[in-house]
Amino acid sequence: MKTKLMIALFSTLLLGACQNSQMGMDTKDMKETTEMMSSMSGEKMDKMDNMSSKDEKMDKKMGEMDDMTQSTFTTLDGKEVSLADYKGKKVYLKFWASWCPICLAGLADINQLADMPPKDAVVLTVIAPGVNREKNLDDFKEWFSGLEYKTLPVLVDNNGQFLKKLGIVGYPSSAFIDANGKVVRVQPGHVTNEDIVKTLETL
Repeated sequence: MKTKLMIALFSTLLLGACQNSQMGMDTKDMKETTEMMSSMSGEKMDKMDNMSSKDEKMDKKMGEMDDMTQSTFTTLDGKEVSLADYKGKKVYLKFWASWCPICLAGLADINQLADMPPKDAVVLTVIAPGVNREKNLDDFKEWFSGLEYKTLPVLVDNNGQFLKKLGIVGYPSSAFIDANGKVVRVQPGHVTNEDIVKTLETL
């Protein structure tokens, strides 16, 4: 009888010790889990802050692109032109250079599109004398006068300020502006007349 009582008492004590040990383990695990979740929440908040910062920068960039419609250029004969002059019309801008073979190969097509643009649209080309290996303005004028594209509209981006704002670093490149004067798309590389027209129609 005594033996049975001792065994029962020992079993009770052992079970209690195990339960206490398990409870201690659960508390430790819970603490570690809480710390891990807190750390993850902090990282998530940091990522959210970074995303918010990027969104703010993007909004600022888009705001700057809206402001760029007030940028002014000159024509090859010295007249001042502002993109604001074309507000109410969709505008396609082709950025090119005299040394760019792809650009030169596409001049005939862009000249044709400029002569017969889509409804409520304007097609223009832009050069930046002295920027990205382009000739200076006088040399460009002399060179361009020897070409057959007498009606091709060429705007001069002095000092390449407009190119810099758009982030254009290579030729040819394109920019599409909607009827409200907002730059909605900048695209590097050659764009066919067909694709230009299709894009303008979506603006």
